[in-house]
Formats: sequence, structure tokens, C-alpha cells
Amino acid sequence: MTRRTSALRAFSVVCCVLVAAIAPLWAKPPAAAGQYGTQAAEVTAFIQDKFWMEDSDRYSIAIGSREPDHLWGAGVMFSALIGASRHDPHYLHTLRKFFDGLEGYWDTQVKIPGYEPSPTAGNGNDKYYDDNAWMVLTFLEAYELTGEPRYLKRSKETLDFVMSGWDDKAGGGIWWHERHADDAKNTCVNGPAAVGCFRLAKFSDPKTAAKLVEDGTKIVEWTTKNLRAPNGLFWDHIKVSTGNINRGQLTYNSGLMLRAYLGLAAWERSPTYLDTAKSVAKAADGLLDQRTGAYRDPLKWSHLMVEADIELYRKTHDEYLLKRAKTDADVHFAKWKEDPPKDLIANASLARELWLLADLETEAGRQFWVTSDKMGK
Repeated sequence: MTRRTSALRAFSVVCCVLVAAIAPLWAKPPAAAGQYGTQAAEVTAFIQDKFWMEDSDRYSIAIGSREPDHLWGAGVMFSALIGASRHDPHYLHTLRKFFDGLEGYWDTQVKIPGYEPSPTAGNGNDKYYDDNAWMVLTFLEAYELTGEPRYLKRSKETLDFVMSGWDDKAGGGIWWHERHADDAKNTCVNGPAAVGCFRLAKFSDPKTAAKLVEDGTKIVEWTTKNLRAPNGLFWDHIKVSTGNINRGQLTYNSGLMLRAYLGLAAWERSPTYLDTAKSVAKAADGLLDQRTGAYRDPLKWSHLMVEADIELYRKTHDEYLLKRAKTDADVHFAKWKEDPPKDLIANASLARELWLLADLETEAGRQFWVTSDKMGK
């Protein structure tokens, strides 16, 4: 062996050691990870590798694209990062950078600031109230995890925008879009808006908290009156000008209303609302694919019903809820292993539900939700 060959080999060894040393720490599952923690770490590492755009602190909409995802997908990804950060603190750095990247969607050049669906120069008028309602929830969770005030501040500001979409047309309710596109008021905005009211109230002074609970209550009452179906689930939306109802039943509509009833039960201390949440959960069996046992809808909708199942399970410990959530995650993870989706939102949705199940595998994860779920007077 020549000295040149020997030197090259030594150099190669040093390079391998250095690469290993600087490789992303998120590429490995967190210590003591259970089944779902290990799976969640694998999916999230895949997302970081395929979608994260370091130069803009955003995630791309699809593999191979340089276009940042729309706010809906970005919000799901932010919630997945929070789940990851509970188990692997190295993700906190990415979480903070991503929040900064999302500032490009935040429109301050309007009367009531809010998030546009895509990065904006400001003074936009294409905001969706449901997109913004998701951000209220995920920023509250980020605040509970980190204690960083900017997440709480932004959740309050965003909920102000969401609530500005309420008016008395069709008897109340929040519009889907700020320019009333599609002439619709949807469950998918009213459900998370109510949940946001109840969860933000716990971080508010008594007067503000009372107003938030009042707002959340009126949203639940309007949505229940206008959009709850006889089978116990929720229809999609009502056309304001005609009163016609789209009777489609997507999983996330019922999932968020289930969570809204749980929030209302916590603040009103009434078993009636908890019983209603349980009845929605039972009715959700009708949303399952009988062949696989997973929810029939794509992940971008169904992961939110899984989140509702897990939240109700934390309250009641009804085993069928946990079994249903695990079945959904198992089915979708098996599909992911065969052929990962090319879009961000599907990958992020899977990561989110896996991290929520991973929370149940660790004492730290369980304790986080014990604290988070505490609401009420």
C-alpha cells in the first residue's frame, strides 16, 4: 500500500466520522422510544430530508418542489413538529425557525391581521378562517410546550381574525372565507374556532376568559343546531344565501366538534356535554373503512379524528378509542413504508398522529396532556 493510498483511506475515515458527527440528530429515534415514537421519528426525519427548505425556513408543498406549502399543510406540519419536540428537543430549533418562516404568510397590512394561504406582500384578501383556526390551536400547544410568549401572542391575534368571520347571517356562524367564497359557513372552521376559544380561555384574565367561553359556547350551539346530522355526526357546510346543506361527512368535522364538546364540558362542568362528545365518538364508527378498520378519509382529514379519539381517551380511558386510533396509525404507517406520499400534508398528518400516540408511551408525554387538558373554572 502506497503512502498516498494510506493517506486517502485515513482521510476517508475522518470524513465518515465527521459526517456522522454532524448528521441531523433527528435521524435517530429518541431515547427509550416505543413503537409509535420510533415510527414517528422515522416519518419526521423523512419529512426533514425531503421537504425542509433551509433557505426560507419553510417546507415545500411536494417532494422535488421549491414552492412552500399552503397554510393548511404548513399548520399540520407545525403541529407535527410540536409533537416531535416533546420527545426530541433538537426539533425545537426547527420549530422556532419554521415559525419565523411563517411570518411571510402573516398579513399586517389589513384592518384585522391574519394568515394568507400563501406567502404575501400584505394587504391580501384571500384568507380562510379555517386555516387560521388551525393555527390558533397549534400555537397554543407550542406555548404550552415551550413557554415562549410569542406563540401565545400570535394565537390571540389569530383568534381575533377568526372571530371576525362571525356574523348573524344564517343565524350566526363563522364564514369559511373572508370574501365569502362558496357562500358557505363550514363545520371545519366553527369546530376548531370553538376549541381555540376554550383552550385560550385558560391563559386569559377572568373577564376575557368569560368572553371566550361565551364565544365558544355560541359557536358550538350554532354548529350543532345547523350542521349536526341525525346519525350524530356533522355535515360539511351550509350555503348562507339558500340555507342548503352539503351533507358530506368528513372525519375532521366530527373530530373537531367532539373536541369542542370536551372544552365546553370542562368549562361548564356539565356531564351533558361530555355525553355528547361520547355520542359523536360512537357515531364515528360509521366513518371507518370496514375492510381495514382505519378511517375512510385521506390522512389530511382523518388524522384530526384520530386526535379527537386520543383526547377523549385521555378523559374516559375507553379502550375502543385507543384501539381505533392505533388501527388508523398502523394502517397508514404500513402504507407509508411501502410508498411514502409525495405531498407534505399527508406525511405531516401521519407524523402528527404517530407523535400523539407516542405521547401515551412516555410519562413526559402523558404528563404534558394532563396539564394541557386542564380547563375550567
